Amino acid sequence: MKLAEVQARFYSLATARESVAAAVAAGGPEERRALEEMVAGDQRLSAVARLEIYADMYFARIRDVLAEEYPKTLAALGAAAFQELVADYLDACRPNHPSLREVGARLPAFLAAHAAAAERPWVAELAALERARLELFDGPDAEPLTVEALRARPPETFATLPLRLIPSHAVLSTRFDVAAIWRADDAAAEAPGSVPSTLIVWRHEGQILHRAADAEETSWLRRLGVDEVMFGVLCAALATDRTDEAAAARAYELLGRWSSDGLLRGG
Repeated sequence: MKLAEVQARFYSLATARESVAAAVAAGGPEERRALEEMVAGDQRLSAVARLEIYADMYFARIRDVLAEEYPKTLAALGAAAFQELVADYLDACRPNHPSLREVGARLPAFLAAHAAAAERPWVAELAALERARLELFDGPDAEPLTVEALRARPPETFATLPLRLIPSHAVLSTRFDVAAIWRADDAAAEAPGSVPSTLIVWRHEGQILHRAADAEETSWLRRLGVDEVMFGVLCAALATDRTDEAAAARAYELLGRWSSDGLLRGG
């Protein structure tokens, strides 16, 4: 048996949803002979039993990793439903990256179409929030624009103040109030309201934070996540449906919120 064949057979058996014994039995005598050529059994453990150790650890280790990464999704679904979800997920989305950190990257999208979300359609959005928080934890760094830096800036230069979000952020559109479920003591106790909203998620001083953003703020957050915009441009755009005084007040409100949150890049 060639090395590539050994690797393919080992992987197939170790990652099979059913037990190794069941997979070997389904393959018939030829499958058993091939396994015994590949794995040496003895009086203590047969070839099947030895490979079963790897198969059990494959599933258990990934399940435990996903449980650590998606604790609120686990709590919302319950242990039994979460285990079934993981089994289905690994059948459909085999790991394709050497790091266990990436094994759950496709889980929120998979969950959205899974039977587990039929009665809890909001749970996939909860998982998406958990994934965003995980990915931002070790995302790229950037020095934030601080409130102190703004206070030290000459007022006449504010119009040319460049605004752009730090790289470690994400903007999530949701159909349900998943922020309420995040705050709840029991994620399975009550379904969130069907309230479309947008969450801004970011890292600040080593912590992952998230909060809701209104429609106007969301449009600017999306723009500032891609392009640099001068503060004067923000003021002018806000003045299209406000008085100049109201536009300036709103612009400074947003600037104060973003700088207090640590969302803006510093100079």
